[in-house]
Amino acid sequence: MVTGNTNESTTPKCYSFLANDIVLNIIDTPRIVDINGEDNDNTNNTNMRNLLDFLNNYQEINAICVLLKPSDTRVDVIFKYCLSQLLSHLNRSAADNILFLFADTYKPGSSASILISELSRIRENIPHIDIKQSESGVGKSTFINAFVNYMTYETMDEAMDEPICLLPVQFTLSDQQTYNEKEITFGIPDSNENTTDSTQSATKSPKCYKFQNNYIVLNIIDTPGIGDTDGVEQDNENMRNLLDFISNYREINAICVLLKPNNARVDVIFKYCLLELFSHLNKSAADNILFLFTNARSTQYAPGDSGPVLKKLLKEVKERPPYVDVKYSRETIYCFDNESFRYLVATVPPNNMQFNDHFKRDYDTSWERSVKECDRLLKHIVSLSPHKVMDTLSLNNAKQNILLLTQPLADIANNIADNVKECEAHKRRIFHFQGTIEELQRELYIPSKDIVSTPLDKPKTVCGDPKCCTKENINGVEKVHYHINCHSPCYLTHSDGNIMGNKGLLDCQAFNKYEESGTFWGLPTDLHPDQNYTGKPNEEGRILLTNSTRTKSEKCFGCGHSYQTHLHINYETKILTKRIRDESKNKRITTDKEAMDAIQSKMDELDEKIKELTDEQDTITKCMAQFAWFLKHNALTTFNDAFDDYVRHLIDNERKGGTMSAEDNRETIKKLEQLLVKYKYEKEVIQKAMENSNRNNGAVCISLEDIDKNIRELCGLKWNGGTIAKMLADQHLSKAKSHAVAKEMEYRVPKRSSLFRKLGTFVSWFNPFT
Repeated sequence: MVTGNTNESTTPKCYSFLANDIVLNIIDTPRIVDINGEDNDNTNNTNMRNLLDFLNNYQEINAICVLLKPSDTRVDVIFKYCLSQLLSHLNRSAADNILFLFADTYKPGSSASILISELSRIRENIPHIDIKQSESGVGKSTFINAFVNYMTYETMDEAMDEPICLLPVQFTLSDQQTYNEKEITFGIPDSNENTTDSTQSATKSPKCYKFQNNYIVLNIIDTPGIGDTDGVEQDNENMRNLLDFISNYREINAICVLLKPNNARVDVIFKYCLLELFSHLNKSAADNILFLFTNARSTQYAPGDSGPVLKKLLKEVKERPPYVDVKYSRETIYCFDNESFRYLVATVPPNNMQFNDHFKRDYDTSWERSVKECDRLLKHIVSLSPHKVMDTLSLNNAKQNILLLTQPLADIANNIADNVKECEAHKRRIFHFQGTIEELQRELYIPSKDIVSTPLDKPKTVCGDPKCCTKENINGVEKVHYHINCHSPCYLTHSDGNIMGNKGLLDCQAFNKYEESGTFWGLPTDLHPDQNYTGKPNEEGRILLTNSTRTKSEKCFGCGHSYQTHLHINYETKILTKRIRDESKNKRITTDKEAMDAIQSKMDELDEKIKELTDEQDTITKCMAQFAWFLKHNALTTFNDAFDDYVRHLIDNERKGGTMSAEDNRETIKKLEQLLVKYKYEKEVIQKAMENSNRNNGAVCISLEDIDKNIRELCGLKWNGGTIAKMLADQHLSKAKSHAVAKEMEYRVPKRSSLFRKLGTFVSWFNPFT
């Protein structure tokens, strides 16, 4: 008996074949679930009743074959209902006779995960029914492994000795003789990759895999999928992390969108993935977008049923704002198959599976076909004009600059408050001065507190709780002293943009305890988040790592305080106190009248500096208010006001006092509290302006141009502009260094690899002068 969607009528049919006294009956059945008609339940019940009546004419049935498609990775309601309806009408003794036939393929495909899930549920609800199952699935990370091997080895036999595995893989294959499942694993486990749960997205955060020689650098960036299994919020987090990640590169040669070639329906998730991607790309990226179809052997290395769907979707994208024209042609479509790589992994140690020779011949052919397609792809990518990342990241770049400026601007605002306080105090001193002309000459100066930032060699996590840090003044140099480096060096895998209480700290080693249980030689990608290691890499580039179990906490294992009081810092500041004098003027003071004139002149200078500093602080406050509004209304994830939180942290430090006088601290606290009041007021002014604009159908908003203008204005301030520009540049440099250390994994290809020979040839064709 064969059941599925083959018979469009409501009655079963039997096709009989007679040969040498053997009778073969193939029974074609109606749909178990009929999706046509208004009364589906009645139709379905009629179909099932007709089928059971038909089967009464036979004494026995040798096999019940359920026809399935190998392409659906979602828990499809109709799919589940079909199976449940069939099994609900079978005696439990029929379980051993149920077979699953997957059409148009040599393997069950990704539908197997839904089948496994449904059969497990049936076991729980009907304990006596036990139907055997197997699982198979491929994805984006698997394709990257396959792609690198296709670039490196011309034939599968060449790859047998030293297959390349950038990312760990895990899947199951059926033994060709027994059909028992065997779990296939290859590569060393990576905390960034989920290989154990096929219902969850595999890649957690972007990573760059770098291949280079003396002339060429090839970066392959692996990203989390857009349609994440954890929902839209995680999608937004993934997109924000991706935009942040690629901001470390000046240009991108190709943006490869991986698709499966056998989706005939306009799938909601399929559309969401592509539209979400396009919404964050500049129109200039259109020529660099390529579509790579995996598992394409079953569709004769063509886009298959997904082709018309993609074509229709690209037409929709072109016809609505921002009217992005992404070409659908042979130059933008590439079809690969991952099966030969999976075969390779299954046959080499430690898996050592055995296959029939004809399977190897098939996979040899598949490998060679994918190598040719890989060459065609690389040749086309080299011929493209690179997409300038800043074109796509104009919005993201503005957000990055704001986030990088938030802490420096708060530190500078704090320093301005200290400078104004010092100028006001000195103005009072010289106004009430009663000494001699010689003593007066020593007092005629402008006090200045200059903030000096020093980039750290490596970023670190410190605690900002008053019990763990103090503000100290040693020989005229003020500095916040952090008593404990909770984790150093510390390379965060992700950040939510906060200065205080950044949730990315929860993956820092300060909030994770590892219990060791043996060592092994692994790749740098196998480190736990922020895990340190000792020793040098061996000849294979592996390092000595420790097996360990992980315990997470929201309280630091070093100091015991919450992550909400901790900071991840890449620079330290100190305040240098100076006295600016004009000795030529001071020496000309010889009479009481000249002394009075000098006092008045110096007080005027102090008034002017106080006004200029106050104006600069107002400028910083207004800019930060606009920055906050811009971030809030352009955020992919929940907005947190990092500036407000960090200024409150500075106030807490002042209250703690350290070696500073109580009077000095009270005055600085007062000015910082006034700063927060002003900041809140500026945000309210902007909000009211926006609300009034909306009511009057206006178009007032804070644009990218406004943000760029604000940043230029800040960097041009008389007293603090140079410091702001330097601290922003230092922040960008520290970010780039951290990215290179923590997110880029360099690999050496085997000496016999054809990768760089091919790339060099393609580059010489299209760029003869490079």
